[in-house]
Amino acid sequence: EKMLKDNKDKIAEGDRSKIEKAVADVKEALKGGDAAAIKSASEKLNEAWQAVSAELYKAAAAQAQAQKGQGGPAGGQPGGEAKAEEKKKDEGVIDAEVVDEKK
Repeated sequence: EKMLKDNKDKIAEGDRSKIEKAVADVKEALKGGDAAAIKSASEKLNEAWQAVSAELYKAAAAQAQAQKGQGGPAGGQPGGEAKAEEKKKDEGVIDAEVVDEKK
């Protein structure tokens, strides 16, 4: 539900209504307590969300590609996304092993 709310403006109305119905179905199944119904409803929700997620990913990739052609972040990228990209670049992954010397 949070993902749906956060991406409300990026999801087509038809897709949004499918996901909302799937969420409602999962909630109803949870009330009933039938494991098979819960699993079925959850799978339908996952399928609906995966389809929408793929579309969101394609749109984001297309936007990033278009912005590359415009000269990078200065080419009109919204501030929130620019900050997120900067954070990703700044975060260095450190491969380390913790050794407990007390043993």
